Amino acid sequence: MLKERRQAADLVTADFLKAERAADEAATCAADCVATMLRQRADARLPVATGLDAIQLVSEATADLVRARHRLVEAHRALVTVRSDIGLGAFYAYGDQGDCPPAEGRGAQPVTLAAVA
Repeated sequence: MLKERRQAADLVTADFLKAERAADEAATCAADCVATMLRQRADARLPVATGLDAIQLVSEATADLVRARHRLVEAHRALVTVRSDIGLGAFYAYGDQGDCPPAEGRGAQPVTLAAVA
């Protein structure tokens, strides 16, 4: 039974870490897109209002992706607790928890992004 629990924890961890990396990549790509939109509008010498609705939507999507990443950080902490709850706490040291952020830190304040033209 312990073997099955450990295998389950390892499989969940591997997929979860992929999801965390994908969330980081998605947020980065969306933020890059906002920056590119702003730069290209300026480089093309277009009026400031050109594409503003699209820039706003991509900016809001970027903020949503950052919020999703924050939820994954919270889920990461919860999954560490699950390991302990199912009797696997002794089998995983801090380094085995992947890139688990410390429980203390800047707090649970949401991150707000804004595009400024």
